[in-house]
Amino acid sequence: MASYDLVCDACGHDFEVYRQGFLKDEDRVCPECDSTDVRQKFTSFLKNIGGGGGCAAPSGSSFG
Repeated sequence: MASYDLVCDACGHDFEVYRQGFLKDEDRVCPECDSTDVRQKFTSFLKNIGGGGGCAAPSGSSFG
């Protein structure tokens, strides 16, 4: 399942849409003001999910 980060240009509300597959036109509606003036924000492919220490270099690595 993909997560899309969107922002409404009408009211400034940031929101996420979870969808299997590509984002569709009906997903581009602001839940706050019902505007269709919505655009996808640039986000990185990988997100830090969960509460942990994040990424770390393997033990014995010259990067750690």
